[in-house]
Amino acid sequence: MLIFLQDTRDRSVYWFLFPLLAVTLIGIRLLKHLVLSEFEQSILINIGFIVLQLLILTIYFSIKSKKWINITNQLLGLGDILFLLSIAFYLSVLNFLFFYIVSLVVVLLLWIAWQAISAKKNKFIPLAGFQSLILILFLASDWWYRSFDLTNDNWLLHLINK
Repeated sequence: MLIFLQDTRDRSVYWFLFPLLAVTLIGIRLLKHLVLSEFEQSILINIGFIVLQLLILTIYFSIKSKKWINITNQLLGLGDILFLLSIAFYLSVLNFLFFYIVSLVVVLLLWIAWQAISAKKNKFIPLAGFQSLILILFLASDWWYRSFDLTNDNWLLHLINK
């Protein structure tokens, strides 16, 4: 919730919140599975996906502007990247991709609604802030409704196969 409040109000988030979030999520995941080696592969794949995505965005915007572009200057905040890296330590691969896609769509819809009702117009989307709210909903659902587990892809695979 603190990430959301800071990102929407100040358009910046204290950097130490992201390692704190990552350590907390790793701790929760360790309590669930007790063995780090069980989820090392999903962490590496999630981080690899983020790196690939950032590389593709950098190349795309660099080609588009015909010069090398650092996407963290104007296009994507460092806090947005740090947030995704933090949750990469908790979510399984398919759950990470599911969260990523759903959160981007929901954030876009929320931002359009927010801009429509807000008197203060802003071109920058507080991505990490909105995604943190969505993560809270995902985690609450995971903890309250034991029918799915965000650290295991089985519930999502079962849902896809229906």
